Amino acid sequence: MLRLIPDTYCRGTAGTIIAAVLLLLLNLNTNLRGGVALGETAFDPPEVRAAADVVPPELLRGPHYQLGPTVTTFAYMNQYSVTSDYRAFTATSDARLRRLIREIAAIAELEKIHQSDAFAKATVEAGKGVVQGAQHLIENPVATIGAVPEAVFSVFGRVSEAAKRGGTSKYEDGMAQNLLAVSSFKREYAQKLDFDVYSSNEVLQKQLNSVAWASAAGNLTLGAASMVTGATVLQIASGLRTLDQAKNIINALPATELSRRNRDSLRQMRISDSIADRFIENRLLSPRHQTVIVEAMKALPRIPGRAAFIQYAARADSEDAALLFQEMAELFAGYHRSVAPIQRLDIYQNIPVAYTAQGAAVILLPIDRLLWTERTSGIAASLGQTLRKPQLGRHIEVWITGDSSDRARQGLQQLGITLIEHVGQRLPLLD
Repeated sequence: MLRLIPDTYCRGTAGTIIAAVLLLLLNLNTNLRGGVALGETAFDPPEVRAAADVVPPELLRGPHYQLGPTVTTFAYMNQYSVTSDYRAFTATSDARLRRLIREIAAIAELEKIHQSDAFAKATVEAGKGVVQGAQHLIENPVATIGAVPEAVFSVFGRVSEAAKRGGTSKYEDGMAQNLLAVSSFKREYAQKLDFDVYSSNEVLQKQLNSVAWASAAGNLTLGAASMVTGATVLQIASGLRTLDQAKNIINALPATELSRRNRDSLRQMRISDSIADRFIENRLLSPRHQTVIVEAMKALPRIPGRAAFIQYAARADSEDAALLFQEMAELFAGYHRSVAPIQRLDIYQNIPVAYTAQGAAVILLPIDRLLWTERTSGIAASLGQTLRKPQLGRHIEVWITGDSSDRARQGLQQLGITLIEHVGQRLPLLD
């Protein structure tokens, strides 16, 4: 009997999904190889490799950070330790590392602004008309607003009502304008410095909230060096790829408008309100996650199975799972545009599968490294007691953004499954 060995990434939705991939492939063995048992194949141990053997040289260190000397890899994701001028960080995947490196660079730029004479003058001006409670934007950003100010959500309602009434008190207008401007400045700083405005990085949010507040309430200007105006304009060129358009939308629109836009798009895709509600109301899916997923599904026009994928993504139970679902959606959109048209999507054994007109069943996975491990096989065997065997197409492909071990490559080859590695270079992700 196979042992189940705990692994932090195997817990929750994200781990279950990746483990189910191996279950799917193991079950396919009966159909494709007449019962040849993969259990006889030796397993890969967890890997500990030198960071220099995993990461491009230019990412090993930067002006304000340095990666730890080793990278640990379990079944599918690389895990990094990062020291920086601001605090120690952990990145639980290649995608999270890329995000973190951009965030550290952004923190450095925001800190420069924070230390400038212009910022000092702006904070004095902001103090003259400070809104009650707004100081929490600086002192306790995550607890007060999370990635996006929760207080702003109620302000939007008041602004809408004020417009209908032609405005209310001077105090109320000033409060709304200041808070809305803060949100707008945050999005534009995020656009210019290339990071996710909805990031959960507390160090980044503290710097961002402070500078955005000074920009909005204190009229912070940096002359020719200023990067932002506080008024991002939504411009979508027809030549942009779908996910570049999504990035523009996220930077241009406030969270409540993104929510309304996403809900309207889901209705246009004939996705039921009950599914849409679960998706939109899942607080572990940020407005960015939701918008990228919705825009990716829109890039698959009239394809059956989009509702099933939205329902699937609505189950996100962690930030890692949310990013995994987002990147799965991105890969579907990229494959459909750049490789071959997708005819339909299905969820098999908890795994999204795309079918093409050429008869291929394609599994697209945003994973860093596929190892053939006892852990993964044990989880797959446990799931196999309750999950039925799939009936997939004759030609099966597994596309992964990272690479695989020799044993994993050989195991898939024994199953007659085509493995395609490093697809992130062909189908780039937003992270």
